[in-house]
Amino acid sequence: MIEFIPPRSHIDRRSLLCGGAAAVALPLLPRTACAADWPARPVRLVVPFSPGGTTDMLARVIAARLTAHYGQDFVIDNKGGESGNIAASFVVKAPADGYTFIVGTPGIHATNRLVYRSMSYDPVTDFAPVIVIAHVPNLLSVTRSLPVHSVAELISYARQRPRELFYGVSALGSTGHLSTELLKTLTGIEITPVPYKGSAPMLRDLAEGGVHLTIDNLPASKPLLDAGKIRPLAVTTARRWSPLPDLPTVAEAGVANFEAASWFTIGAPRGTSSEIITNLNATIAAFLGSDAGTAQLRRIGAEPGGGSPQDMRHHVLAEVARWDKVAKIAGISPL
Repeated sequence: MIEFIPPRSHIDRRSLLCGGAAAVALPLLPRTACAADWPARPVRLVVPFSPGGTTDMLARVIAARLTAHYGQDFVIDNKGGESGNIAASFVVKAPADGYTFIVGTPGIHATNRLVYRSMSYDPVTDFAPVIVIAHVPNLLSVTRSLPVHSVAELISYARQRPRELFYGVSALGSTGHLSTELLKTLTGIEITPVPYKGSAPMLRDLAEGGVHLTIDNLPASKPLLDAGKIRPLAVTTARRWSPLPDLPTVAEAGVANFEAASWFTIGAPRGTSSEIITNLNATIAAFLGSDAGTAQLRRIGAEPGGGSPQDMRHHVLAEVARWDKVAKIAGISPL
């Protein structure tokens, strides 16, 4: 575990900045009481999965920009396990001092509660929203040894071989997992899930034929896609993805009303100073809205997000309602 201990000089400067009676009373005040000197030491960005997946890729882009902007290290801390619940629980229990944030996913904010009966945090109320950093399509792809080249062919092939095809699950409760369960329900195919600890090992198995198909975030899939090691069939968004204009949507390919996408956020422990959140939001939003930021995210297959902390809160609540409907249609219930 990484522990950041402020040097004495930092404590002294903080006292001077807070000034007067506040300085005298500082040991009795919460650490969020004075935000004027933030960040005065390294900041932890907790990533809820192992390195190599979409969440990790986006986190490193954002961390590099924040480190350059603030002159303090924004350190990536990968805490995988339980589809992000271990990382989420760690962050909500951390001091609300502006030195611990989480790179959030639909699983953490909206969908894990649909598959986990017991969770140690409330995904809506235990995080202070900062910003939505990116939206990404999910990609339905198959191993190249599978003799199908379209969604219609995949459905036909699977129907003739009930329970013989295996699909990879990067994380239980992820949008890829729930999207595939929705596909099963809407088409009547019977395919078997194979759980993994993250996208990277799952996609390696897909390329090598260890599983037959998967729905996963495009940025994680893109290196194998670009190398021709997996076969893309469709994107799961409502509209085609502009960098891949020839690839149809799942709905266009015959599964009516099918839509699913992923998104990523920055969140903080509840109670984190609104000054710090506003500061961080403005810095990230400026990067996402810049030509350089947009180009950097699009290169890895993501569309920049943005907006205010309140915009993020509204987005999360809307996604909670949407995935509740998906879970009902697909017959998904907590384990």
